[in-house]
Amino acid sequence: MKTLQSYRKAKLKFTLNRIKNFLLIFAHNKKGIIGVAILAFYTFIALAAPLLTPYSPTDYTPLSGQMNAPIWLMNFPEGETLSENLNPIKGSDFSTPETLNEWNITTTNQNILTQHILSMGNPYGSGAGAIAITFIREETSKTYGTVNFTISQEFYYPYKGQPRFFVGNIAFSIRGTGDKKGTAIALDVPVKISVYMQRIGEEQTGEKWFLWPQPTITFTTPSPIISKDGTVEIINPSWILSKTSLEANTTQIDPRSSDFARGFPDAVNTIFNTTWIPCKYIFSVEIQFLDTKYPNKTVETTVYMDDITFRTYGTAFGLLGTDQFGRDIFTQLLYGARISLYVGLLSSIIGVILGLLLGLASGYLGRIIDEIIMRFTDMLLVIPTLPLLIVLVAVLGATLNNLILILGFLGWMGFARTVRSQVLSLRERPFVEAAIAIGAGRTHIILRHILPNVMSLVYVSLATAVPGNVVAEAALSWLGFYDPSVMSWGRMLNDVQRSAGAGSLFNWWWILPPGLSIALIAIAFVMLGYALDEVLNPRLRIRR
Repeated sequence: MKTLQSYRKAKLKFTLNRIKNFLLIFAHNKKGIIGVAILAFYTFIALAAPLLTPYSPTDYTPLSGQMNAPIWLMNFPEGETLSENLNPIKGSDFSTPETLNEWNITTTNQNILTQHILSMGNPYGSGAGAIAITFIREETSKTYGTVNFTISQEFYYPYKGQPRFFVGNIAFSIRGTGDKKGTAIALDVPVKISVYMQRIGEEQTGEKWFLWPQPTITFTTPSPIISKDGTVEIINPSWILSKTSLEANTTQIDPRSSDFARGFPDAVNTIFNTTWIPCKYIFSVEIQFLDTKYPNKTVETTVYMDDITFRTYGTAFGLLGTDQFGRDIFTQLLYGARISLYVGLLSSIIGVILGLLLGLASGYLGRIIDEIIMRFTDMLLVIPTLPLLIVLVAVLGATLNNLILILGFLGWMGFARTVRSQVLSLRERPFVEAAIAIGAGRTHIILRHILPNVMSLVYVSLATAVPGNVVAEAALSWLGFYDPSVMSWGRMLNDVQRSAGAGSLFNWWWILPPGLSIALIAIAFVMLGYALDEVLNPRLRIRR
């Protein structure tokens, strides 16, 4: 027992010394150190991507304008006309009574009561909490005509450049007294709701830019439906939400399809005119209670409002700008490192294992097995790789796992021939003949005598096979054969190619990062493979 323990300790000590000596020699190899440093950098950004960026690389919800410039360009003279995202409206969710303090409230009649209601709120938005504006007329034999209520906020637009577009929404619910007509109730006091902006300052002209809807719309029932001039979405029997995810941009000739851009053309150029920005604006929501009928009865109408939003999307965003859908390019670059390393390493491991197994079998067993394996290898080697990859991916599907398997099963041929040639030499060595003489079986000889002597080839071939698979994945993605659920560097280049005008030098921050990253990853593995070759095979010719 003591002899066995001593043997194990001696073997462990010998293994640790070998590792130590290997690291000492490797530490003096400049190519190896540079390759490891590059790989360490990309491995870090791949693993830490969720911590380095809060965004999703494949979510089509725009974070900013399309094909925006990097935000750091604003520090240079040519970046003076750029702008960032701006969300100037505060307290828009009315989640607490204190949010009302963010708003300026004015009314033309003392019969309007304003209060915060915690039990109400947009169920498909911020939830509980809303502002209730109630008009009550208890007097008889009189009407008040049009009674105005306005809730507004001032904000400052600090940029010299226009926003790319702006969006906004408002959710509301209307209730009150009225006459029942079938299943609907016609309000005794109908209301008009409009959202508008004004510019304030020395150039104030008093002009109102109505954002939503055109002020001719009158809500006569508790569940109004607007179609052409101000589309709304009825999200339940009580709440109505102005149509979401619509924009007003500078290229839009007729912005009537936009949510907060109705009643005038070219909304961005009109409101954020370069002759007066930066400047202050006032954002207002106006409710008009039309008390013109039923003077002989008590009437009441309540408007609940929630989720009043308005935000501008700029022309500069993030460290590397945005793509054609407004997605963050920096996020795509980080997550692309995951895909390149994952595909490159896993497919290379599959290819090296297949090549090792087939090479060992072909070289040691020989005869008919060697003939079958080598002729099959020759057949695959003469087939053009990229066309075959395209056909297989198109037939099997452009999923990430399919791509890894295809690259792995098509990447073993060259390594199998290398292993076979090495095994043919090793099986004639005296130590193999001695093992056969004492009655060792084939499996024992392959595992204990042949395999350890070809493992150095495995390490080197694994390192040098990764670049080809990384480039192959990038090439397929660039051609459009990519997994839509993930973002890779090749897919980024495909997006550049498909976007009109994106390939110009002006958008170099979109083109260069993925291209350079593919090249650096490939160079890193090649340098690592050369370094391992020099360290593990010192008698071989050193590549220069």
